[in-house]
Amino acid sequence: MAPVAPVVVPAPRPVAAPVPAVDDVDQEQELVLEDLTRDQVRDWRVRAMKNPQLVFDHIDRYGETPARRLFTGRLVDQVQQVAGLRHLNLGYIPWGQA
Repeated sequence: MAPVAPVVVPAPRPVAAPVPAVDDVDQEQELVLEDLTRDQVRDWRVRAMKNPQLVFDHIDRYGETPARRLFTGRLVDQVQQVAGLRHLNLGYIPWGQA
């Protein structure tokens, strides 16, 4: 009788930790671009296109250079240009306070 080869069972794959959605990120936590996945960066950019105030908030908190890295220089330039032309309302004035 021929010897039987041992059965090798593959090791279980490690389970990757779930990546938090952009909305689930703690607002007080520092945002580190290198820690974001491509999908998270894309989500931030899409959100900034829908709500340009995110760009200004990011500039206020982290500075313009990190904002250009996260949102792209072109998007930051466009948001600043449109805001300078007053075509974009980035805030509100309570009724009767004008």
